[in-house]
Amino acid sequence: MRPTKRRGVWLAAAMVLLALAAWLMSRGDKEKPAVRPRKIEFPRHPKQAEWERASRRRTLPPLTAPPPGVEAPQWKRDPVLAALPADPKRSAMVFEIEALKESPIMQIWLDCMLSRGEERAGLARLKDRYGIDVLEDVERIATSSTGLMVLQGSFEGAKFERERWSTRTYGEKGILYEEKDTGRVVATWGPDLLLADPRAEPGLVEDAIDRLESTDPTQGSILQEHQAYSDVYGVLSPDDLSNMLPSDQDQLAERIRETVERVEIHIDASEDVAVVAEVAGPAGQEMKDLSRLFGAALSMGRLNAKREGRDELAELLDYAKVETQARRPPWESKPEEQRFSVDVALPVELLKNLGPCRRDRRDPDRDVEPEPEPAPPR
Repeated sequence: MRPTKRRGVWLAAAMVLLALAAWLMSRGDKEKPAVRPRKIEFPRHPKQAEWERASRRRTLPPLTAPPPGVEAPQWKRDPVLAALPADPKRSAMVFEIEALKESPIMQIWLDCMLSRGEERAGLARLKDRYGIDVLEDVERIATSSTGLMVLQGSFEGAKFERERWSTRTYGEKGILYEEKDTGRVVATWGPDLLLADPRAEPGLVEDAIDRLESTDPTQGSILQEHQAYSDVYGVLSPDDLSNMLPSDQDQLAERIRETVERVEIHIDASEDVAVVAEVAGPAGQEMKDLSRLFGAALSMGRLNAKREGRDELAELLDYAKVETQARRPPWESKPEEQRFSVDVALPVELLKNLGPCRRDRRDPDRDVEPEPEPAPPR
């Protein structure tokens, strides 16, 4: 994305974080949505179904019991979260593929993707070469800023050609596959976890298996169990947030590095897309000042987008606001900590012609039946 395209809307890019933000911000189309989003509930705590989903996923045994006389709960653990690095200076995101496939916006985007022959052919090649059907076999995907990817699903049929991949066992349940030409490493851990290292970083996948099989009671994860809810969730480090800013925001980037401890992201796509980016730091005036700067940046970005004729960007920023009183349950609240959130409500009508569908909209030679215009609001 060119620096001139990012000026004025950097905050929305940082908060929405996902590819949909990149799609929204990388273009300046002037088509406006016909319907504004209805009032929706932002994902600030787990729904009952998400509690139950998280409970089912705790299949790893508890860590070693604490010393005698020390009371501590002994919970089973989520293997996907356990495999992620524990370094708080890193970032991680989890995409609930099963849930996202059922969401209105993803169904629209998938229809656009699968209507193109080259996309269908690419998925077919992946299944033929590796035995993995991305749309059927993958339940969720976790990524981290280390480069590690953790996929949970059904991988009994995964295959790696001996001519291209060397194979060895690792730990109790790990099987490592190393691509001979590139050094990239993929591993299966049991029938339902696949770990990948696209960057070919030495030891990255092995370290993840070590965490999965560790009994060290001090072992942690960058993502906690109580944070594993909504359709997309994760944490963003202050350094990664700062690095998303354009070069002319160096002073603000430094303020973020000095003040912010972490940014927690939750996205619900079950109807319209609701995004909550919760910024946490030490209680005090610095966090109050930072929340005001975020609000001012949103307003300035909105004005700049309108002045430059970038109506789609201005529309996005119309749906963003800063909540200075982040609402958290008592067990997650800390008196020494202060939070504010950036909330974004994105209507399906705004998003449906973006992402994979943008190319279809701009290709007049494609033989695709246009969608009917939505009825005007009453």
